[in-house]
Amino acid sequence: MTGSRHLMAMMTVLMLWGLLACSSGSDEGLINIDSDGDSTGDEDGDTEEELPDGPVSQMTLGALTVVHDAETQRLTIEKEDGTVVWDGLPYQEIAQATEEDEEEPAPLTGFAVRDILMSYEMQFGAFKPNDVANGPWKALAPVELVKEGDEAYALLQDDDGEAWAKVIFALSGEHLTVRFEAQNEQARRISWGFSCLDNEHFMGFGAQTADVDHRGQTVFTWVQEQGVGKAEDDDYSDPTWMLSGRRHSSHLPIPQMLSSRHTVLTAETHLRATFALCSEDPNQGRVEVELPTTLHFFAGEDGKDALNKAGEAFGRPRLPPMFAFAPWLDAIFGSENVRRVATKLREEGIPSSAIWTEDWRGATLNGDNYVLEEGWDLDRDLYPDMEDLAEDLHEMGFKFLLYANTFVYEGTQSWEETAPNGWLIQTEDGEPYRFTGAKFSDCSLIDLSNPEAYAWAKGKLDAAVALGADGWMGDFAEWMPTDAVTYAGSGLDEHNRHPVRWQELQREVLDGVGDGKDRLFFGRSGWLGTPELADVIWAADQRTSFQADDGMPTILPIGIGLGVVGVSTYGHDIAGYQSTVGNDPSTKELFFRWTTLGAWSPVMRTHHGYQASLNWNWEKDEETIAHFKRWATFHMSLAPYFYSLATEAHETSVPIWRGLGLEFPEDDEAWRLTDEVMVGEGVLLAPVQTEGATSRDVYLPEGTWIPWEGGDALAGGRIVSVEAALTEIPVLVKLGSLVPAYPDGVQTLADVGSVAGPDAVGRDRVVHGFLGAEGSFTDRTNATTFSLSSLDGDLSDTLGFQWEGAALPACADDEDNSCIHELSDRRVQVRVQGLGSLSILNADGQNVTSLTLAGDAEDASWTLDFRW
Repeated sequence: MTGSRHLMAMMTVLMLWGLLACSSGSDEGLINIDSDGDSTGDEDGDTEEELPDGPVSQMTLGALTVVHDAETQRLTIEKEDGTVVWDGLPYQEIAQATEEDEEEPAPLTGFAVRDILMSYEMQFGAFKPNDVANGPWKALAPVELVKEGDEAYALLQDDDGEAWAKVIFALSGEHLTVRFEAQNEQARRISWGFSCLDNEHFMGFGAQTADVDHRGQTVFTWVQEQGVGKAEDDDYSDPTWMLSGRRHSSHLPIPQMLSSRHTVLTAETHLRATFALCSEDPNQGRVEVELPTTLHFFAGEDGKDALNKAGEAFGRPRLPPMFAFAPWLDAIFGSENVRRVATKLREEGIPSSAIWTEDWRGATLNGDNYVLEEGWDLDRDLYPDMEDLAEDLHEMGFKFLLYANTFVYEGTQSWEETAPNGWLIQTEDGEPYRFTGAKFSDCSLIDLSNPEAYAWAKGKLDAAVALGADGWMGDFAEWMPTDAVTYAGSGLDEHNRHPVRWQELQREVLDGVGDGKDRLFFGRSGWLGTPELADVIWAADQRTSFQADDGMPTILPIGIGLGVVGVSTYGHDIAGYQSTVGNDPSTKELFFRWTTLGAWSPVMRTHHGYQASLNWNWEKDEETIAHFKRWATFHMSLAPYFYSLATEAHETSVPIWRGLGLEFPEDDEAWRLTDEVMVGEGVLLAPVQTEGATSRDVYLPEGTWIPWEGGDALAGGRIVSVEAALTEIPVLVKLGSLVPAYPDGVQTLADVGSVAGPDAVGRDRVVHGFLGAEGSFTDRTNATTFSLSSLDGDLSDTLGFQWEGAALPACADDEDNSCIHELSDRRVQVRVQGLGSLSILNADGQNVTSLTLAGDAEDASWTLDFRW
């Protein structure tokens, strides 16, 4: 540190000391300035006089305090109890690159800036960074923290005292914001370093395929194709980088993370953000963003509380209509085949609420590949009676979903309607910006920032609704070239905004119909703003394989990462989509395994895949029909559970699928798991994802767990081996868990047709209960709360039951109510009616626990399915 910096630091300390002496008359510590500029009182509760604006050692803004250490020139952020949520690094010089260095040394210091011009090479929706740096990183220090009204700021200066950037701390609502602004035209990018705790973990960043805990990784957030077959790193020297995705290539990489410090950090930017999470040094990390950018800190009592606070600021997960939680089936190849599929589903008794038809705009067979046409209008040759087809599907109790994206291909009618009017993205010369699209021919993108182009695209989707559509797959939106020119500005500025504009358009169309019917769209790409716009997000185009790089094993990490950034209602293509690049079509085994995973996913949906006639599907043989029917029926039964969890997510931002670290934050192993997920608070899902396997190891956190189908209780805090035949999926449930479900008989959740829907069972429910601990759950579909009291004594092999004080007898038959039906060892079904309390007694007659049913469903019949 130079002499000028020492002098400034000493002056700052002396000034602070003088202020302290004047205001408190003692030397017992520094004054804390709160968000209103008031100093804290003394031990007797007296309030000191408000200090004027000027240098301070710390400033409290809401629940967090920014602390400036004048000696080390660093800034930290702490909770009221002194817990550090951001441990900023001290100032230190940055090592300079030598001729032997392959890469510039990381700026592991408190703050650093650099003059870097961001640019990209785009091919097939993948983006290779080609940033150009003008000079090395420059280390900066916050020489003093200055109070200015209700905010505080620090100028970040070099050794010569020149300010390069300004960091401003403020309160937004109830959370802390940190805004970085340039003070020098050569300061384009800033890095803020922090210390990593030994056991610190980082979850989030949206659709990430490889990791759940990102510690040890450098994660960059930039919307792009995730690729086909992922690399193990982010090295772009591989000549196939544009096809095989890099490790962190993602179609929905929202720059938001949850740390095990119970803090959410969100970077509010439309450009790339980079998070080096103890990857460049095992004890140090940093966040790198473009200037200007605002970081948001949400500190909670636990991770769920932090997510709740982040959702309050950035938008809650959208609550989709009820039919989203029943199975969806794909059907293609024209009107008659779609009718045939719908009819067969009903004849087979396979529950379903939606048919989605991808090829309504036309498609052609190219060898084994089924290639979609890319117009924006109906193909009357393939679907000559589209309006009648929609009515027929509605009568059968199906919602009718279609397909759309933002490409406009040269040579189509859509090109003729848009290109001459300047409604496509442009080159600098004012011509339509052409690139090679997904069909390997020239195309462009509709410029959704142009009001006239937006109106044209809206008209096309309005026309789809007029045909009878209830929504669609809103595909792609990752391909905006950074060197394009749009109505709103450069392609670089619009790139990450483009998927959000696409979702805003779809939301406006569906919400604007105004007929009271349920509609939704499901999207794949996204950025900040997506969670409150998209009804459903799916996992994009997995390979039809068990491969870890891009097949079935990516489904859980993607869903867990999405949950942290505000996406809760999530699904995926059962058995994958992509089978033309390096892997075979889907097999029967893959379809069986993926179907069981789909049944435990918020959205269960099939896809024919790129090689539609070669991939295995639900109709292939009688065994497959039976398997799919069983699990579709099971998924339909779970609709009350999923809808209730989705409502909770909409209210609190705690997602349906949860990484185990969210439920067991003190368990380091729980944070790292990529092949297990919690469905709600107490249900642990551990799918078999290895070809040929009929068992797998499952890590159980602390507690006691029972297999879903019943069986011996298992102690947690260890790894157990679980058997799983091809038709099964390992599911372990924590004691005290309660899962409401529909009884048999519900075939659709759509608000159309005469097929049996939820009204067929009314408020009747099956409640799966796992005895042995306290727990509760509220079924939002019938406004009933189920509460298990804490255990008072031991559960015996045989239990007795009293409903409202009266002992219950054994059931005489399947129609008998207010009775007990024993299913197997330590599993019974208890049937009761109305609301009240069920006392549960052990073999000695001791009342060891009780289940209380409270709410509005006084006319309901309940089947209480207990395991213990």
